[in-house]
Amino acid sequence: LLSEGGTVQAARSFYRGSRLLHDTPGGYPATNRMVLEFGGELGLDKLLQLDETTDEQLATRIARIDDALELPTEWYGYESLETVLLCTSKVDLYRPLLDSPDRVEALDRWIQRGGQLVLFCGSSAEEIIADGGILRRFAPGQLQGMERLTQPEPLAVFSGSEQVGKIRRLDLSVPSLVNVSGQILASAGRSTTNVPLVVRTQRGFGEIVFVGLDLDQPPLNDWEGSISFVRRVLRWQSSDTSRQADQRRDATDLTNHLRNSLDKQFVGVQVVPFGLVAFLAGAYILLIGPGDYFLVRRVLNRPALTWLTFPLMVIGISVLAYAIGNRMKGDQLRVNQVEIIDVDCTDETQSSGFARGTVYSHVFVPEVSSLDLNLQTNYLGRDIGESAESLVSWFGLPGFSLGAMQASGSQTVVFEDGYAFEDDLSSMQMLPVQVWSTKTLAARWSATVDPQVRIELRPDGEELIQGTISNESDVSLDDCALLFGRWAYRIGSLPAGKSIEINDSMQPRTVRTLLTSTTAGDERATRTSEDGTVPFLGVQWDVARLLKVMMFYKALNGEKYTNMLQRYQPFLDLSEILQHDDQAILITRCESTASRWQTQGNLLASDQDRHWTYYRFVTKVADAHQEND
Repeated sequence: LLSEGGTVQAARSFYRGSRLLHDTPGGYPATNRMVLEFGGELGLDKLLQLDETTDEQLATRIARIDDALELPTEWYGYESLETVLLCTSKVDLYRPLLDSPDRVEALDRWIQRGGQLVLFCGSSAEEIIADGGILRRFAPGQLQGMERLTQPEPLAVFSGSEQVGKIRRLDLSVPSLVNVSGQILASAGRSTTNVPLVVRTQRGFGEIVFVGLDLDQPPLNDWEGSISFVRRVLRWQSSDTSRQADQRRDATDLTNHLRNSLDKQFVGVQVVPFGLVAFLAGAYILLIGPGDYFLVRRVLNRPALTWLTFPLMVIGISVLAYAIGNRMKGDQLRVNQVEIIDVDCTDETQSSGFARGTVYSHVFVPEVSSLDLNLQTNYLGRDIGESAESLVSWFGLPGFSLGAMQASGSQTVVFEDGYAFEDDLSSMQMLPVQVWSTKTLAARWSATVDPQVRIELRPDGEELIQGTISNESDVSLDDCALLFGRWAYRIGSLPAGKSIEINDSMQPRTVRTLLTSTTAGDERATRTSEDGTVPFLGVQWDVARLLKVMMFYKALNGEKYTNMLQRYQPFLDLSEILQHDDQAILITRCESTASRWQTQGNLLASDQDRHWTYYRFVTKVADAHQEND
């Protein structure tokens, strides 16, 4: 409470936890799976009971809202969520969105940046997804009309459940769509495209799952098979598989491991060994205790000199400790940075594409500092700061370990003032950093760019492709690989202004084999498994390898391969795109470009920084029928 003169009149400290009288509740672990449900209940509580886990970090949480105006107005308001579930049977709940289109726009932008929306839309389709409808933009096709669904077989086939047969009467009004884009997973019509019941569509780097049913309404709300149906829609593991996975893995998230790996990569900075610290502490105790006594009593025989020898010993040990620390840690700032830039090149002309960038910077600061930070974004050697939207923050570690966001106890505070953000979250001010310590920074940026990489691909048989990749940028692209389905083509380097043909002369390998091979990282590995992959345990500190696992976690069966989670930053994983038979991904590393942090108008950088910058270009594979035509 401040008076008019700015003096503090009253103050109170609040503590996170549940045991103090005036505390504030702590947040859920960042590795929890968060699901937002609005418009109706789908029986997720029963599903979570089947998947119940004893590990708090692996729990799934359901957030429910009752008013559409509680939906965020900014896309990053959804960032803690994995999935948004919208049930539209109660259409009146959605009508307030007609006067608040910014909330629908925010949801769309979140999906485009990697979110997942599941839209249940059955009987209300004519108001919700018809032309001019509230959620028209999320429909996978154009509404042609409504059809009657009387046969339960499509539901049984999709869910893998025979419980549909116990419903005595099935007479549902479901939408009929035309010009459907995406994968039709279940259909009620005579043809697979007539009355699609479940459609999975890619939207930017996220996805929309459209379900043309009202699972929260009779008779399906009492259908025992609804749990299996929802599990299939969400692609959650079966309860038995989930429990087995919980038993064999630890709760460490790959983002923790990335931070620790970057910590080991500083040039000219060494971690002070515990043995050395213990030795200095022991020597200090011996010197100021028995050492000082022996010196002034037995050697000098003048006990009064302890008033001189004691402070000299304290000062000497302190100077020695500082000298050792300064020699090992240095007096120069260092930045180890990872940046992953994804570009949507699915536009037919490829003249422009939506790009999103994710930056993790691990900064070593040799002196006490208070940093004002903003990000100078870079795309293939060009500064795009003015056209990019950036969000910046410090990067918290998930979990309960020392220094993590869920750690118990309190930390010593050496700064009286806290940090602050600009209103648009594009910069931070007064971010405190202690002497000889590290701070991890994070940023996400997005912009519309000229991809400068032209990719023309077409099918070559059932699972392979052929075509041309042209690098029209001014920088060389290294460590290139083209991924399509379960196959990957190793391309190598693609210099500026050059093109390469993808044809039969390239021998494809599986995605898993290529991205975990002996040459997949910064250092060549020698130990391999029987299937040709390199065991993760032997190369776990290799940043390049770690990033490839994070970028295609599910495709590499990362849970089994690393025995770690990827729940904190799941949007980095583009494995789902590889399941679409009309899309491919070009992954490449670019050594010469990276976004940079600025502080007080100067670059936060040194000549011994290390950068790992990867680009992923998502592109269309031409339809085989169109090619034949």
